[in-house]
Amino acid sequence: MADTNAGIPQDEPYGVTYFAKKYGLTLKDAKFIIAANGPSRRASDAAAAAFLRNKAARFRKWLR
Repeated sequence: MADTNAGIPQDEPYGVTYFAKKYGLTLKDAKFIIAANGPSRRASDAAAAAFLRNKAARFRKWLR
């Protein structure tokens, strides 16, 4: 198990509430991202970043 600086194993899944607050997601979106990416925090972090980039791009497109 690779540990993070906080001593939390990278393969231990996020708590939904913590993950939602960390990325500014709804609980529904956070649950979906965590479920889709399994227990990997690294994969969940990457998926959340991609989700937010896509959401921002769609919003910018909507503003045109």
